[in-house]
Amino acid sequence: MENATCYAPQILVSTEDLPREQWLEYRRKGIGGSDAAAVLGISPFRTGRDLYYDKLNIVTADDAENWVQLEVGTLLEPLVAKIFAHKTGYKIYRRPFMFQHPLYPWMLADLDYMVELPDGTTAILEIKTTNYNAKDNWWYNGEEIVPIYYES
Repeated sequence: MENATCYAPQILVSTEDLPREQWLEYRRKGIGGSDAAAVLGISPFRTGRDLYYDKLNIVTADDAENWVQLEVGTLLEPLVAKIFAHKTGYKIYRRPFMFQHPLYPWMLADLDYMVELPDGTTAILEIKTTNYNAKDNWWYNGEEIVPIYYES
């Protein structure tokens, strides 16, 4: 990638102890990874219109219906990360910040964890949990996959 230019992300805000409402306000300043599937029209959770209304704070997502799944996912995230570290032997750590692209300020990232790989490089560790009813979304032709709405 000799023509690729690398840009170091800027820190928009520290998310350590940031109240949820303030975190949501920062998320409304741009598009993050969790928004990509809605932008592409492939999200099973929200439409492009839902995202548009949320970003303008006209109507926010109604989490009342799936608050249990959201809460369980949030509570399980540290445990899943710990299991990953134990199984792989990789060092994991958090960078509790919301990042912003220096040239495209609408591009945001709020990372779950970072992973230190054996060769000394780092990678992003994104944690996802699911339930039994959604297990088929993680398999295709007998192969384990990441659902396209998460991969995007």
